[in-house]
Amino acid sequence: MEQPRPRILIVFDFDHTLVNGNTDTWITKLHEPTMAAIKINRKRGLCWTNIMDLVFQQLHEQNYSRQDLEKCLETLKFIEGMKETCEHICDSKIPAIIISDSNTYFIDHLLKRDNLSHVFSHVATNPAQWNENGRLQVTRYHSHGCSFCPKNLCKKEVLTNYVTEQMKENNPFDHIIYVGDGKGDFCPALSLESKDYILAREEYQLLDLLKEQSVKSGVEAQIVPWTSGFQVLDLVKKLCNNFKK
Repeated sequence: MEQPRPRILIVFDFDHTLVNGNTDTWITKLHEPTMAAIKINRKRGLCWTNIMDLVFQQLHEQNYSRQDLEKCLETLKFIEGMKETCEHICDSKIPAIIISDSNTYFIDHLLKRDNLSHVFSHVATNPAQWNENGRLQVTRYHSHGCSFCPKNLCKKEVLTNYVTEQMKENNPFDHIIYVGDGKGDFCPALSLESKDYILAREEYQLLDLLKEQSVKSGVEAQIVPWTSGFQVLDLVKKLCNNFKK
């Protein structure tokens, strides 16, 4: 009798992982003073989500419209090879989710633009919506008690809750492949087990943090560096084939 196919979950960050930039700072190209305001508010210790809400307020006060924001956002492209990776995941019927510190509007818009919305069964990010005055508003995803993560989002908690809910529905995962790049991906990466994989982008903070942590106390999941979406695609194919053996 043929063995059942291992159930795999692929988790993606969004900024600098699927798209080749930071959606939040990308939008500041519209109005240069917004970047200066971001730096000031970061020094004041404001939560990133609250900082971005102030940026959207500033853009609204300068009469930038929804169309202006969308036109700016349109210039942000997916990393080369990432669309092909997403299409392969979809064709292979591998469950995939996004956990991101961006916002629902930016992510939804870019996924729809490139016809990739159907690839992801779940997107966890900061809620954003346009109010009646034509201003984009963003709020924190949740509250949590993690001292390492930003106040608005602990990706480890999101991932753990998602996996737990799937187990309750009798859909457990045998392996998790986590694809990320930044400091916010460090906490969930440390929660992974030896049967899992962390795909960390070369020359970005996540890989540096994982290397430091490996020296201190070890990281259970296997760490695989990547530089392009096509490399991620090859790694996903290879790992999925290995899981079947």
